[in-house]
Amino acid sequence: MRVVAVNQFYAPDHAATSQLLTELCEDLADAGEDVTVIASRGGYLGGGAPPLPTREHIRGVDVVRPPATRFGKATMAGRLADYLSFWATSVLAAALEAKPDVLLVLTTPPMIAAGGALVALARRLPLVTWVQDVYPDAATKLGYLAPRGPASLALSALGHATHRAAARIVALSSGMADRLVAQGAPRERIRVLPNWSDGRLVSPRGREGHPFRKTHALEGKFLAMYSGNLGIGHDVRTFVEAARRLKDHVPELVVLFIGDGVRRAEAEALAKGLENVRFLPYQPHDAIGESLSAADVHLVSLREDLEGLLVPSKLYGALAAGRPVIYLGPPRCEVARVVREDDLGWTGRPGDVEGLCRALEDAATRRAAWDEKGARARRIFDERYDRPVSSARFRALLQEASKEPPPLAFGS
Repeated sequence: MRVVAVNQFYAPDHAATSQLLTELCEDLADAGEDVTVIASRGGYLGGGAPPLPTREHIRGVDVVRPPATRFGKATMAGRLADYLSFWATSVLAAALEAKPDVLLVLTTPPMIAAGGALVALARRLPLVTWVQDVYPDAATKLGYLAPRGPASLALSALGHATHRAAARIVALSSGMADRLVAQGAPRERIRVLPNWSDGRLVSPRGREGHPFRKTHALEGKFLAMYSGNLGIGHDVRTFVEAARRLKDHVPELVVLFIGDGVRRAEAEALAKGLENVRFLPYQPHDAIGESLSAADVHLVSLREDLEGLLVPSKLYGALAAGRPVIYLGPPRCEVARVVREDDLGWTGRPGDVEGLCRALEDAATRRAAWDEKGARARRIFDERYDRPVSSARFRALLQEASKEPPPLAFGS
């Protein structure tokens, strides 16, 4: 089976979609599939790094990087230029690649799946869309588009047509599947496949002598870790306020933010003067297991109005590390469901500082009970969310889609 995949970011970039697509494509290549990825020459955060090669071969996968702007996320104008230029050049690159058996398109940049649908229609290809964020609904909730404005309505119509052109649509949760059906996606073409983590890279480790704790002077501390994107869709204020209230009552508590994003500056400003809140940049991918396993508990959040539109993938790294999870967000989100139904930690709502303080204090003082939650988290991870399990499911889905007839018309 020959697969062409399109996403703005790919290895060595640290973005969550980059890591997931990289792991999937390498596993497909290991299984004997012919895989080509079309990605940007820039990284998720932009900056002054030199551009990545226009063509390279990374661990069995051919990577093609068409030209596009690389302003990064510092300004909205720069981000929009990156989106539009990659949208145009990646669609052209997909049209010129050797014909695949199936075309796989993610959702970075927004609406790139519509470009994939045009290529699928022109080249008579089965299309699979892998939805990480539901657009344009997520953009309207985040304030980038007016809910009933002309741009929102036009993009909604485009999204509807794209759903109808896809042979298969991958949703991350049943809640996301419902959102896609509401946009006009045929339910019978939707498959729910959660994201994952690599259980070989991330595994439980003991606290004593842990190298990450030694390096960052965290020995003897109770470490509550937020690791990943500090994006606009996540709550950071409640975590910082809880740390402020507990700084004397639970002096061993340290809240550690690892990563970057538009909310990092806000979190740093809120935490000014607090010695029990610390920040680190993204850790190298091959060292992610060391950092995640250093935590006593992992912190995950999602804005209330984004239920079903995004699913935080931080959950799966936490489960792989065998650590309990404290979650702030809508109660029907996939993360809340997993944590609550399997008793893997605590769930609450953004702004519930009192509830979060009680949960953190309980976790810090009843460690044996919370360690049991962590051990259970790893067992569940092995069954449901480990990389080999998920890659095999995804490969079967692509094989299934490759046998479907190509779309006859945009929106068919």
